[in-house]
Amino acid sequence: MIRVSGKAAMYGELWFDEPMPRKPGVDIVTYRHCAAPVPGMECTHNLSLVIDLTADEDAILQGFSAACRQEIRRAIKDSLQFELLASPDDRLAEFFEFFDLFARQKSLPPCDRPWLSAAHRAGRLMLTSVSLHGEAPLVWHAYIHCGQAVWLHHSVSCFREKDSGTRALTGRANRWLHWQDMLSFKRMGVKRYDLGGLFQDESAPEQEGINRFKKSFGGRVERQFNGTVPLTLKGRLYLHLRDAWRRWNPPQARVRAAA
Repeated sequence: MIRVSGKAAMYGELWFDEPMPRKPGVDIVTYRHCAAPVPGMECTHNLSLVIDLTADEDAILQGFSAACRQEIRRAIKDSLQFELLASPDDRLAEFFEFFDLFARQKSLPPCDRPWLSAAHRAGRLMLTSVSLHGEAPLVWHAYIHCGQAVWLHHSVSCFREKDSGTRALTGRANRWLHWQDMLSFKRMGVKRYDLGGLFQDESAPEQEGINRFKKSFGGRVERQFNGTVPLTLKGRLYLHLRDAWRRWNPPQARVRAAA
């Protein structure tokens, strides 16, 4: 379980049908990416793309699109270096800084350092990176590892202010990094490689592009379920007040109030 201290309550997160600990020590539990709705709980759902790592390497690679395989073959000639950090420890700060630079380039919020640090303390966070000639990483991937499954939580690269050659290299490196991640996780006994969700609405070009990129790795589309349940009186009161506040302050109203 990943335990995160909230503003007024302690949260716990259970991933991929992970069982509840005997002593959870939290006020609220959030179930993430379950295979079926959790009984007795109101659930939301999302779509994600999952690759079966129990297949042999050739079969996994053949599931990629022809263009994706070509980019990976080209990346092999770039002499890239792969690194997997099963326990990031002192490299977390480096990843945080890289992510925040990526976020500024895309006008996104900075990374959630408390949550990522909590995932690291729980032994669930794994980082991978790809670099060239021993220089700073071109791309970072951050995964949540639970049992025999991994979930791609972040994929970050900072190429948007670079020349066209560097942008093309970074794109190849990103695809190659996904492939190296799959091979490494497969050797570790991981069976499910989850590409971290699909947008159900592809009307926005960027969302359609992200989905297209993920689908180039093959896999199968799965519906996954999420839900939240209080375990203590404090948890029940907190969720009641939170939900009431959200009803009276819908997202559009909150944006107007902040403007």
